[in-house]
Amino acid sequence: MKRVTLIIAVVLLLLPLASAQFVIFSSQGEILVLTGDYTEGTFTLKNDQNFDFKVVSFRKYVVLDEKLNEVGGFRLELQKTIYNDWKSGESREIDYTLFVNESVKPGNYQIVLTFWGFLESGDIYIITAKVPVKVVDKPLIFKEAITYVKERPFSSNYVLNGETIVVYSHVENLKNSIISLKASAYLERDGKKYLLMTKVVNLTKGDNIVRFELSIPYDLPSGNYKLVYLLEYPGGTYSFSKEYYIQFGVELSALSLKSTQVMEDSQNEAYVTITAERDIKFNVTLLTYDKNGELLRKYAETVQLQKGTNIVRFTLSAAPPGEVKVLVKVTYDGVSLGEKSTAYYVIAYPKIDSIIYHTLDGGKIEFIVVVMNENQGKIEGVLSYKITAANGTLYKGSKEVVLTSGKNEIRLEFTLPEGEAKYQFVLSSFDKESIREGTVYVKKQTPTQTLSSTSSSSTIRTKETTSSQAESVGKSEKKNWILYFVVALAVVFLVVALVGLRKPSKRRRERPKPKRKSPLGKYRKPKIPKFIEKRELPKKK
Repeated sequence: MKRVTLIIAVVLLLLPLASAQFVIFSSQGEILVLTGDYTEGTFTLKNDQNFDFKVVSFRKYVVLDEKLNEVGGFRLELQKTIYNDWKSGESREIDYTLFVNESVKPGNYQIVLTFWGFLESGDIYIITAKVPVKVVDKPLIFKEAITYVKERPFSSNYVLNGETIVVYSHVENLKNSIISLKASAYLERDGKKYLLMTKVVNLTKGDNIVRFELSIPYDLPSGNYKLVYLLEYPGGTYSFSKEYYIQFGVELSALSLKSTQVMEDSQNEAYVTITAERDIKFNVTLLTYDKNGELLRKYAETVQLQKGTNIVRFTLSAAPPGEVKVLVKVTYDGVSLGEKSTAYYVIAYPKIDSIIYHTLDGGKIEFIVVVMNENQGKIEGVLSYKITAANGTLYKGSKEVVLTSGKNEIRLEFTLPEGEAKYQFVLSSFDKESIREGTVYVKKQTPTQTLSSTSSSSTIRTKETTSSQAESVGKSEKKNWILYFVVALAVVFLVVALVGLRKPSKRRRERPKPKRKSPLGKYRKPKIPKFIEKRELPKKK
């Protein structure tokens, strides 16, 4: 084979080129080279002709600029110069080494290659091929950066706390030596940098990847952030940025109550609605405060969230009357995720606080029923009463009442006989009763004559079973009775003395006046007319 190749080469030198034909091979690929440096690689040539070449031999090359002027400063070396059996339509990779002097200016050039092609029939063809060359003066070529969320590669504009932002790019080093590169990545908001990461990367000849992973902490506040990716070296800088919205992925949507009004001995229920974009455990704390702002009770739960809508229910124990404030807080590992508040009103049952009674004129007893209403507004109720003695029930009935806020006094009067009487007052409101019972002792006094009129009074001794009364009432009335008796006795003696000293006066007898007669004479009562009733009608004559 070597002998045949040598013979063909000798023949090529001896044959006149005037008999050769010109054809073109197409090329693929571009040579990228740094001025003052060299590059190695391959480009592709394709036999676009309709015949096969037995031998293709590389002869020469020239370099043209953009104006098609031949320029120097280039040196091309092909690893192979002779190619055998190059079939029609076949593509072959040509290995090369290209040297460029520092004097060559950056720009676009083309290398024009010349080959001789020999057919098996002995025909000769001059083959030309053009390969584009790009000369640059900067050793690094930065490719477009790419960023995504590691846990959700297909999402683009938001990231959850606890997830990771990935950003990377390809950097091609054209120089045949290592170049040091300073790389950094961080989040920026309102001019402040977060999660800053920096490193120095030594770029070798060819393609290099510079990559960062920024883990978003759980305590990073939600909001819009700008991802900044920066590459710097003495020959230039590359920067890339993208907007991200950071959120926790857990939102406290609503706080609602089963009822906005409950009775003081009733429970209530609170419902906390939470929307989640992730499966995560978090803490829910619910606090209740009374109308004075004092903490009533604290409820806390650790809840396993699932993607979607989650509802957490709390049972609120009975609270004192008045407004109750409900505050809910959602946290994760000490990080607040939101809070909401609402309120409901606890209605108090009206209660009979005490029973007060005293004697009125005419032997009547007035009862004052003191009722406390701790609510802010008016409420309605029914006050029932029952007065009994040894011989049975004396009084029984009910009365509708409207109770204002605070203290209310309801007055009732009864005439009670001598002896012991029992009373019972029942206040009904909101299907609940408040009961007060007690006993009254009535003892009548002896009647005495006075100058103006005769009157009597009575002493009341009472015993109440559900409310305390002052025992001094009976003693005070007893002292008053003795005092009244002494005064009445003194008045009687004084009247008797005055009557004895006064002499009776003789009264003159007067003649009665005559009766006056009517000028019309004696009046007689008219008679009632009589009518004759006939059973039949009169007959015609």
